[in-house]
Amino acid sequence: MKLGEQLFLAGKSYGQAIRLIDKYKLWSLLILPAILSLIIAIIVGGLAWMTSRDVLTFIINKYSFNDFDEKMGSVLKFTLSIIVRLVMLFFYLKIYRYLILIILSPVFVNISNALQSAIYGDNQKADIWSYCYCSFRGIKIAIRNFIYEILLTFVLVFISLIIFWILPLIPILILFIESYFFGMTLMDYKFNQNDIGQKDGISITRNHSGLAITNGLVFNLIILVPIIGVIVGPVWAFIASWEACDHIKFLAANVNKINKPI
Repeated sequence: MKLGEQLFLAGKSYGQAIRLIDKYKLWSLLILPAILSLIIAIIVGGLAWMTSRDVLTFIINKYSFNDFDEKMGSVLKFTLSIIVRLVMLFFYLKIYRYLILIILSPVFVNISNALQSAIYGDNQKADIWSYCYCSFRGIKIAIRNFIYEILLTFVLVFISLIIFWILPLIPILILFIESYFFGMTLMDYKFNQNDIGQKDGISITRNHSGLAITNGLVFNLIILVPIIGVIVGPVWAFIASWEACDHIKFLAANVNKINKPI
């Protein structure tokens, strides 16, 4: 599948996700993740606000603005407050995304099983151990991807301090990295549903990075919509990812075992 096809498929899958939910009457599955996501967003948002306030107070108290006239001092303080709050928002959005992936892992497993049953008629109930394994696998890859994402973010920031001219590109590169790893985490639930090992699933994602990036990118845009975004975003992105992966599941038999996951 070419990159352009992957991008189109991942974007189209968000529309398909709504049709799947409506066709199989799965609206009730959205209630719990919506409530949990909203609670997490409120807690994380509150922490972001308090942290940014404390950081601003510390900076203003430590560095005197008395050397400037009143108007210039006000402008500097306002600019500083915007920068600090944007940095805190950036940092806490990362935390929010991965708290969603970790806390909602059992919910995603349940939704995945419900989709499998509704679409393919697979009514076999998973035992408790299988359910726990699937949930743990989702948490494991979320933590793994969070570590990779943080490391790559620090590397990019460090490089930008050395090569200044790439500084404007850093936010865009970080956004694509975030989207890729978020999308990869969601795609793994579908791979697990089809008995694909985690390493093989990572290799498939690497070969279809357009799907992961687009899925995560659309999610990142959705959660910017006040309140509604955090309510519908996570489960919408999950079902969209599940639907998109349906078009590449046949590749499982052709996974190159030599490929190393990234």
